[in-house]
Amino acid sequence: MAAVRRATAVLLYLDFDGTLVPIRSDPSRCQLSPALGATLRRLGGGLQHPPIDLAVISGRSLVDLRQRLGPAAEHLSLAGNHGLEIASHGQLWCEPRARALIPALNAVAEHLQDALQGWPGAWLEHKGLSLSLHTRGLAPSLRQPLALHLMPLLEQVHGEGQFVLRRGRLVLEIRPAIPHTKATAVQWLEAEAQRRGVWFPSADGEPLRLYFGDDDTDEDVFQGWPGVVGVRVGPGDQDSAATYRLSGPAGVGRWLAQLAAA
Repeated sequence: MAAVRRATAVLLYLDFDGTLVPIRSDPSRCQLSPALGATLRRLGGGLQHPPIDLAVISGRSLVDLRQRLGPAAEHLSLAGNHGLEIASHGQLWCEPRARALIPALNAVAEHLQDALQGWPGAWLEHKGLSLSLHTRGLAPSLRQPLALHLMPLLEQVHGEGQFVLRRGRLVLEIRPAIPHTKATAVQWLEAEAQRRGVWFPSADGEPLRLYFGDDDTDEDVFQGWPGVVGVRVGPGDQDSAATYRLSGPAGVGRWLAQLAAA
């Protein structure tokens, strides 16, 4: 908080699932609390000193992220699909190489849907530019058998080189094999904030860069965004490159409320 008060501008970027809202077995049940929504609207209102550029960066699609955030979405920049699509103050951007791979992604989704028949609790989420294979609702005793069942298909997908596989917490992400991560997204948002006049390069120093996240995909930001002050959200037994820790979304909500009040 003291660093915020000293800053000439603050770039405050946040993950969604596991950071602003608790992880749920059914991602469609994740919704921002009214109190946290009000806090985000206040922080994103543009009247603070120092000025705050506020964004949420998620593996969810932009459409889904807007729905989960509700009215607060109007006051934020949003990056969906781990930054492959970004909406910021009237600007819409989509990674052209990812968009070109949509037909191939649809074919992978069709094969996976067929392979998941008869495995209740495992389901595939098509997010437009990427896929998420969820196993949180699958009985624990069936997770390893399902992995063995899918291995030939997933090895084929990986071997063809168009997509990469990345594991999260009981989810497997299938993304375009292009050098684009959440770290790419936050640097895009930083440059966009500069274009909008939120901050200017000056002798007083660069903006304070803050990022909160709970998953391995957020480690890309902790390691790849120069100057970031990272906050890893979740249990303290996880290795992380972040500077600070918060135990869960409730702690994030309290910290953001204190920031808004200050």
